Formats: sequence, structure tokens, C-alpha cells
Amino acid sequence: MTKDIKYSIIYLGDVMRCIFIYNPNSGKGKIKKKLNYLKEELNKMFDEVVIHSTVSQADTIETAKKACSSFDTIIFSGGDGTFNDIAYGVSTQEKRPILGYIPSGTVNDIARNLKIPKNIKKALKVIKEGNIVNHDIGTINDQYFVYVAAIGTFTSVSYDTKQKNKKVLGRLAYVLNGLNDVINPSLFKVKLTTEDGSKYEIESPLVLVVNSISVGGIPFNKSGHLNDGKFDIIIVKKYIGKGLIAIFNTFILGVKRSKITKYYEIIRSSKFEFEIDDNITCFDYIKSLGDKEHPVEDFEINSVLTKLKLNPEDLTTFLSGGQKRRLALAGTMVSYCDLLILDEPTNHLDSEMILYLEKFLTRFNR
Repeated sequence: MTKDIKYSIIYLGDVMRCIFIYNPNSGKGKIKKKLNYLKEELNKMFDEVVIHSTVSQADTIETAKKACSSFDTIIFSGGDGTFNDIAYGVSTQEKRPILGYIPSGTVNDIARNLKIPKNIKKALKVIKEGNIVNHDIGTINDQYFVYVAAIGTFTSVSYDTKQKNKKVLGRLAYVLNGLNDVINPSLFKVKLTTEDGSKYEIESPLVLVVNSISVGGIPFNKSGHLNDGKFDIIIVKKYIGKGLIAIFNTFILGVKRSKITKYYEIIRSSKFEFEIDDNITCFDYIKSLGDKEHPVEDFEINSVLTKLKLNPEDLTTFLSGGQKRRLALAGTMVSYCDLLILDEPTNHLDSEMILYLEKFLTRFNR
């Protein structure tokens, strides 16, 4: 993991072409109601404005990639996930346009870090003022992330929470979905080696790699910095039981740099390596789903993983939330069953993957 990419995130001015990328499902879909107003305001700032509504995580990343060669500025709206996907797409390109952000998600941690208002008019005012902010970007196994990468308890909540529930319940939807981890929290052994050769080995329920003040709507890392070239690596300790008390105390009491407590240890580094016990590859995970009567063939596993743009050799622990959803879908597609029930299966698929899924479903006959 390394932290080596910086780019500006707020409108610079004196540009001509702009694309506005928005997530229509973000928050409670309020951004759709403001499209005419936004287009009118953006047309005052640019000679040409193109508006794109995203259909999935993969579509967001791909659209951002393509926009880098065609537009001077990318302005986008959505939550933290949308911000991460846009940054992912832009970070892979040599030419990186100026970015402008209008937060419209449920939690909006990144907007809080950048002090960008949730109010659309006020966010546009920030863009018009043209203040430039550099923001560090991290990579883990060639996957980019903006403000947090995490392993362990509660880390799948943001991706497993259904969009329809978030529209109705807002932040409460995350809380309710997280109750599963309260009942059965994760606990694993982690080995960490930092860039100066320091080694750490500890049993932990949660590890956070943070480039942020706020995570999950909680400003627990008030000394966090967006562009100092280093991560805050927060390893929550087991403490009592499986570590739930330590997790709650870490977030409630907050963390302080260079301090070791009974609840957590915090390490600062720009590059490091993780080793996690009981970690398996995507291929081995899918292989384990078969049984003696209905074994899963190797060629079938490799085929479905490739179609869903997953590397069979990637370790499951370090997959992003979207990749984990695609891995679960891949497991469902190769498993033997008489009845297949899918809920929001296209959330993290691009158009090519959606077409593949549609063809699979039309042929499904067990």
C-alpha cells in the first residue's frame, strides 16, 4: 500500500468544457430535483456542459476515466462512495482535470473533511470561488481509495446496506445493518510492516487506514490530515471479548497521534504491507462453494471471475466493497441451486457486466 498521488479537487476557473457526473440514488435522490438549476449554473461557468447519470460503481469509474481526455473540469455529486469512484477513475490517468464536488450522500465524510457544505447552492459557491485543495490518494493492490480503507468488523456495512433502505431511513439504515456485526464481530491476526522496517503483530477486530478526520459520520480522528503524505493506521485492539468495547471506545473517545492505549494503537506511514491470517484468493473462495455432488470446475470459476472483472489470485480481505459484492455474485452464479434470488445485483456492475448477468439469467435452468 502506498500513498503517492495528489490532485486538485475544486474548480480552478478559466476552463471551457465540463462534465457533471451524478449518482441518482445518492442520499434520497434529491440531486435529480435540482438538475435544471445545476445545469443553468454550470452553463454560466463553462462553454459546454455534459450531464451523465451513473448506473453503477463500475460505470462511475469508467466515465471518470474517459472524461479525463475530453473535459477540462469534472464536477460530480454523490456520497463518499461516488467521490471514491471518481477519484479512482481520475487517478489512473496521466491527464487529471480539476474536480469539483457537490455532496449529496447519506454520510458525506469527505465533504466534512473538505469543509464543503451539503447545501447545493453553497457547494456551488465553493466551486465558483476556485480555491484549490490537494488531496492524497492511496492504493492497495492497485485499487485506489480516498479517505479510508478498512478490514474487519463493520467494514461491509456501507456496501451491504440496501439503497432502498437508505432512501427511507437515512443513517439509521447503516446502524440497523451493522447489528449483524455486533452479534458476530470479526477477529483476526494482522502483521504490519511499515516503510522504516518496523513490524507489528496483533489480534484485532478492526484495522483502519485513514486519510480523514471523519469516518462513518464520526469525527474521531481530529488530527487527521488530507495531504501530508502519510496514512494514520489505526489498529483497534482485542481488549475484552472480541473487541467491540475497544471499537466503540475508539470512535467515541477519538484517537490521538503517537499514542498507544488499551483500545488502539496508531501508526503513521506512507507505505506499508499487511499480512492477514486465514486469507484466501478469489479463486479458492469460489472453489470452496462446491460440494462432492456438484463440484465447481476451474475453467468455470476463472470465466465468471474474469467476466465480473475480478482477478482470481487477488486476496479476498483486500477487495473493495464493490469487488466483494461481485465476488458474492460470482459465487451465486457458479453454485448449484434450483431457485436463484438476487436483490439489487447490478449495483456494482458496469454495462458489460450487466449484459453478462442478463445472458446468464436467460440461460439459467437447473
